[in-house]
Amino acid sequence: MKVASGAVAALCAAAMLSACGSDDGSGDSDKSGKLTPVTFAMASPSWNAGYAVMAVVEAEGFYEEEGLKVKTNLFPSATQAAQQVAGGGADLGLMTVEPVAIGHDKDLNLAYFGSYWAKWIYSLQVPDGSDVKSISDLKGKKIGVSAVASSGATFARTAMKLNGVGENGASLVPIGAGAQQIQAIKSGKVDALALWDIQYQIVKNAGVTLTPLPVEETADAWGGGFATTRKNLESKKDVLEKFGRAVAKAFVFAKANPEAAVRDLWKLHPETRGSDPEEKALADGVKVLQVRLDGQGFDDKTLGRIDDAAFTRALDFMTTAGLIKKFPAKEIYTDEMFDSFNDFDYDEVIQKAKEAS
Repeated sequence: MKVASGAVAALCAAAMLSACGSDDGSGDSDKSGKLTPVTFAMASPSWNAGYAVMAVVEAEGFYEEEGLKVKTNLFPSATQAAQQVAGGGADLGLMTVEPVAIGHDKDLNLAYFGSYWAKWIYSLQVPDGSDVKSISDLKGKKIGVSAVASSGATFARTAMKLNGVGENGASLVPIGAGAQQIQAIKSGKVDALALWDIQYQIVKNAGVTLTPLPVEETADAWGGGFATTRKNLESKKDVLEKFGRAVAKAFVFAKANPEAAVRDLWKLHPETRGSDPEEKALADGVKVLQVRLDGQGFDDKTLGRIDDAAFTRALDFMTTAGLIKKFPAKEIYTDEMFDSFNDFDYDEVIQKAKEAS
């Protein structure tokens, strides 16, 4: 597929870059007590409530508690975030599963060390009442995507290919984000959508009722998480554990007081507040955040754990689609750190959240 081959080319180019954002040491805080600098590449074109946890971790001082000074840089796609990490422009990144899996055979040496998207985030959905009842009904229809080179578009092509429609069986129509998406759906410009979970919740917040089209191949698949280089897994393990623990604290805080988490997002990134009355804006933000909180592993304190069966399921989907050659999931992830991520006082963080406004 063109999108996949483009991603491979971009990632391979990134592998030739010289390191520009990381040192060669362990990254531990020095004896004077200074914070360890960390550069973090996050795969998102902008901030929204789906990333409120990543605002909480900064706003509530959890990075500093772990001795870290983290600089977060946004990138429009998972491929670009992976480029930064592979080339040394970032110490670690948050990205969906595709770029690391695609880069496996290209010796990029990237691997995941913690989960963020516990579930596959892409899906196909149609407006309520649509005559499209299955993927086979999409033939000749128009599918709205954020951009024709987006991961959602790649997912749509792959899902159609695997279900007998053909990857070009329907037209992909770029509908951007936010108000553009809502207008495209309400006006009938598109018959279906290929977006990700947070975007769907934003659409629902606007009063549009949607019905999912089941894609069996991605049921129970893993979505993605925090990745770094194989070298950093060894040389910066302590830093990675501290980073993961800081994020886990932020997840616990957000679960205990989602309203405060959304307000933390607004405080750091005022543009996410929007123009709706505060009560509606806060309620809508909490609904979006809740999508990200679901299924994370709060009850058994396994935040950040990568499930091997779910990861394998994601790779099987990509293998069947011809995006990658089959290989064991363990070749691009480690699950050795999640115990360290959860090594903190949950009750203390929950109390802090309850006292927040």
